[in-house]
Amino acid sequence: MQKKSGIEADLYMSAEGGIHNFFGLWENTNLVVVENNVGEESVALSPSFPVPERLVKEIVETDFSQVMNRLFIKDDERHNRGGGIQLLSQNQVTRIDITEQAFIMALTKFINGDIWK
Repeated sequence: MQKKSGIEADLYMSAEGGIHNFFGLWENTNLVVVENNVGEESVALSPSFPVPERLVKEIVETDFSQVMNRLFIKDDERHNRGGGIQLLSQNQVTRIDITEQAFIMALTKFINGDIWK
């Protein structure tokens, strides 16, 4: 299979993060999609962290990074490094850590062959 980009690969991977309401609580989560070269798809979520209700409207109207910059130290490149979770967890967890976990969860469909399909 060849994607629109013209790149041929065994697996295609994508990730996007954002806030969502989960059972009445706002959470920030990453969603990943992994698709193999025959079109089979797997979707998984990262660990999530709570978002205060008082900040939801501002995050929706601007974005998470702008709210983090207002509340903490301004850093327009934070999302390219540890992300807001690194700041909120006081360097215990990074954006890369939680996204990696989501990819591993999505890959379970492929790394276990037909047993898990």
